[in-house]
Amino acid sequence: MTLAVGQPVPRALADAEVRDPAGEAHRLAEAWRERDAVVVFVRHFACAGCAEHVAALRPRLAELAALGVGVTIVGNGTPPQLAAFVEREQLADVTCVTDPSLAAYRAAGLVRSAWGTFGPRALAEHVRLGVRGYASGRARGDHLQQGGTLYVTRAGALAYHERQRRVGDRAPVGDVVDVALAQRALAAEAV
Repeated sequence: MTLAVGQPVPRALADAEVRDPAGEAHRLAEAWRERDAVVVFVRHFACAGCAEHVAALRPRLAELAALGVGVTIVGNGTPPQLAAFVEREQLADVTCVTDPSLAAYRAAGLVRSAWGTFGPRALAEHVRLGVRGYASGRARGDHLQQGGTLYVTRAGALAYHERQRRVGDRAPVGDVVDVALAQRALAAEAV
């Protein structure tokens, strides 16, 4: 499925069923129903690269909230694995959901790749992450699924789309904050 910045997110993505840590089902579009949203797809709930990404995102959460932007993190393990991830990564104030079916990942055009997990560049990333103190645990979800980041406006339009190709790829958090600032400026101009 092809996503294009400036276009509405596909219905399959908006309608994708995700589950919260208690196992309750929700539509992914709830993330952007009331405000713009950054939707971060992590590879799985024990991914070293994902832990690094969350660590980079965490200091910017208050800034995004001040801009009126919500953050939703989507993984693909079981609800109990999600609950453990939320606790381990100290994400009690962030909306975190899981998509064990991978339907939202497919609708977002994200890559599922053994090469992205075990290829030479991915293995080099595992080493880099280990040196930085991030270690992958036993996969809690689909370890071949790669992640990505979306910025979806309250109107359901895609303002940013990043697809990870391998372990260790991630959207620069500053780029996502820049999109939030630009969207805020556009909203102010429209008034």
